[in-house]
Amino acid sequence: MDEMFALMEEEQRKQELARVMECNRHSEQFGLALTEEQAQELMVHRKDTLKENRRVEFGEGILPQIIENFCDSQYIDSSTYVETLGRLQEIFYHYKNESMDELTDQELLEFMRQQFEEVCFGDLEYLESTCLERYARKIRETHADTFYKGLRDEYRLHVTDNEYQNLSEESRWDYELYRASLEDME
Repeated sequence: MDEMFALMEEEQRKQELARVMECNRHSEQFGLALTEEQAQELMVHRKDTLKENRRVEFGEGILPQIIENFCDSQYIDSSTYVETLGRLQEIFYHYKNESMDELTDQELLEFMRQQFEEVCFGDLEYLESTCLERYARKIRETHADTFYKGLRDEYRLHVTDNEYQNLSEESRWDYELYRASLEDME
């Protein structure tokens, strides 16, 4: 029985590795590709991250979706690619928990990508500790206020509506104010 389980586990690992390596076909056009060794390293990292976050995952991991969503980012280059993918994987699983699994994988990835590009300008620490923290907090508050999922969609923040600004606690840089200040200095 243990031998059969080990064979099944090895076959699943091979299939997952093949799916991750297949992502290179898309990411290579942006100058990003994983070696087989790097892909395996990220898969081990995924397993550790799942353990740390007390999550169980059946089937394919999130790594292929992260690669597809982030490989064309202007803030990722080949020198930081593997490290960035590892951090994005950690952040994803952490915020799946923090959002009480109220978001689909794709909803969370879309929000992460939008904030990474438009608000965080590639800063993973800011993405994790500010943008996603506020977003997850709002989802938890909404969940606590509505005891059934039917109302969830009414209150959920939609990435396309760019409603993160409603959660933002920082004042934003205002070009017109900056320009007026410069004119006053002249």
